[in-house]
Parts: sequence; C-alpha cells; structure tokens
Amino acid sequence: MKILIVLFGLLAWISCQDEAPDINEQVYETDATWTNMLAADGCSWHFSITSKDSTISLLPDEASKAKIDKELGKNDTYYSFTKVRLKYSLTGAKSTVQCGWGATNTYDEIKVIDIKKQ
Repeated sequence: MKILIVLFGLLAWISCQDEAPDINEQVYETDATWTNMLAADGCSWHFSITSKDSTISLLPDEASKAKIDKELGKNDTYYSFTKVRLKYSLTGAKSTVQCGWGATNTYDEIKVIDIKKQ
C-alpha cells in the first residue's frame, strides 16, 4: 500500500511540473521591408513580407522594438521603406497598429531574433 501511495505521489508531482519551452520553436528567415505608410493612409511601422501571390504584414513585440531601433536607428518619419533581412519567430499573439483615417489593423506578432539592414 505504501508503494502505491508513493507511486501516485510521484505521478502527481511529475504532472504538476512546468513544461520547458519548446526548443524546436519555428524560426523564419526572409527578406522583408520595415514599412511606415501612415502619411499615405496606410499603416504605421510594421514588417511587410512579399511572396509570389500575397503580402504578409507582421508587428514586432515590445522586446523587439529596441533591437530594431538599435540596428536601423530611431526613425520618426511617417513614410518610409527600409529593406531588411529578418530572422523571427511567431509569438502566437496578435497586435494592432494605427492606420490612416483613424483606423487600426490587427496583425500577427513576432519576436525579432536578428535583423540586418540591406
């Protein structure tokens, strides 16, 4: 009986442990454009990734903004396109960005792992 109690105790303890982060997190690397088209009734700062038949817009998480400013410099213009090589992973969250005419758009949020100006 004591063995069963110990066994169930161990199983309960194991099931209550926090799971380790996924070390196989999907990392993407692509050419992108750090874009701000607010002055042309587009959206404020976001990444645009163009493929053959579509354009994907992504927003950096708060922690990534300092990394972007460090690599690309602080930019206060309302119309800008900067080509970059971007390495990122999706956070699973959504974020909103200010767009023209008082509108907002919601895009997938990313964690910037590395960014280089082209």
